Amino acid sequence: MNLLPAIERSTRLGRVRGTVRLGVETYRGLRYAQPARRFQPAESATPWAGTYDATAYRAAAAQAPIREDIFGPMPKSGLSEDCLFLNVHVPNESSPALRPVLVFIHGGSHLTGSGNFYDGTALASGADAVVVCINYRLGIFASIDSTRFGTQDEGRGELWLSDQIAALRWVRENVVDYGGNPELVTIIGESAGAVSVIALCAAPEARGLVHRAVACSPGNMVCDPAPDVVAIIAKMRKCSREAAISYLKAASTGELLALQRRKGKGLGPHEVVNTPLLPTRIEQLIQDRGSSAVPLIAGFATHEGESLDYILKLETGLPWPLLDVVQHIVARTMARHPADGTDKVRTYLKRLKKVKRDIGFGSRFNDLVWTDVFRRASMDYAEATSSAGSRGYVYVIDVPTRIADRLLRSSHCVDLPLTFNVWDDPEHTVPAFAEHPGAPALARRWVAMLGHFARTGEPGDTLGSWPMYESTQRASMRVAADGCRLEYDVDPEYRHEIWT
Repeated sequence: MNLLPAIERSTRLGRVRGTVRLGVETYRGLRYAQPARRFQPAESATPWAGTYDATAYRAAAAQAPIREDIFGPMPKSGLSEDCLFLNVHVPNESSPALRPVLVFIHGGSHLTGSGNFYDGTALASGADAVVVCINYRLGIFASIDSTRFGTQDEGRGELWLSDQIAALRWVRENVVDYGGNPELVTIIGESAGAVSVIALCAAPEARGLVHRAVACSPGNMVCDPAPDVVAIIAKMRKCSREAAISYLKAASTGELLALQRRKGKGLGPHEVVNTPLLPTRIEQLIQDRGSSAVPLIAGFATHEGESLDYILKLETGLPWPLLDVVQHIVARTMARHPADGTDKVRTYLKRLKKVKRDIGFGSRFNDLVWTDVFRRASMDYAEATSSAGSRGYVYVIDVPTRIADRLLRSSHCVDLPLTFNVWDDPEHTVPAFAEHPGAPALARRWVAMLGHFARTGEPGDTLGSWPMYESTQRASMRVAADGCRLEYDVDPEYRHEIWT
């Protein structure tokens, strides 16, 4: 039973009832699309009769269980294939003008997670913005698109991305009813959500839906084809493709999740280009938009891999399979440098071998390689945005991070407690916690910066003077609890040559 004060609004889809807490209205579990049909693209939401009860979360996307001691409790709303919901947070104070909109896209390797994990109350208040947190389909349910059956892409769906586009269309058409400006929509994503942000900045179908973007630890999108999920299922079941498709349509949710647990990311979405929604390289799609490219802030933590290494050891007792990470870097390099990629890969591996010899093989080496993935993606996409004629910015977060019971250096997910300012909302928890006496004040400045960026397309001077990231001036903002400062060319010397 919800004991928070109730509030109602009239919208073009019907009347809706939400709650009020800390001066912010919250409307949970709004449908941005009709109930999801397995492997089929989302269809627009339709009006309802009566008053829609938006006082409680609706289902998160179907997914395998997670380690709740690491990532926090799963949403009590349950899990379902019928998951195309979003939550809206609106400052309760009246405003003479429509507010900018911040749309948050959660991470989780496109296998786990939910917008229900993230309460946008403090973010909405601190940024004076309408905050929208979305769910979208995950795992095997996002990697097959029935509209592509009978084509070469039938086992390589992008429903995770098309769902996000559907959510942004809902925002464009309906957010004005919540006091939001559909012409000032900023998307914010972390980890896999940051990959989604980059994809949405580039996807032709998302043009006009996104006006600013913030990518917190984006990974790389590569040109290799995604695995053919139908072929994988056919091989697992020792049957024809036709029989595999019939099985995929008829199997229970639990059966498909059990298959996914056996194959992991192999049955989940893969972040690739040369697809119907992303027809060529991300940088090329951004360049093609010229000065109308979406202004972008992208960044990473100083020790991204420290938490990733720790989490996998907790889950499996094993270190991260670094060969997979290095192969990912190699694939990314070949995609960026079609003409001389082989030579650059050879140089990179030689330098990596030298570092391994200098520092040894272990958690420190794992951290170094993982951080390189997020570092380079942030810089590549920001530079592509600036060189197109728009504005790209880079940040580096340096705040100690607590994951479960371990205090680490500034690691993957440290952006989350800052973005949602958990210090001004004690009821809110996120998978990582920034631990430093100066973190609460930093969170308020960070949120104020997001609000300024959402309004103007520039980060302003809340964190200090912050120029664009360009090839001639590789400026990045070091975001630290003991003081923010501008840095130039944060690439370690051993990596600099391969990436420039």
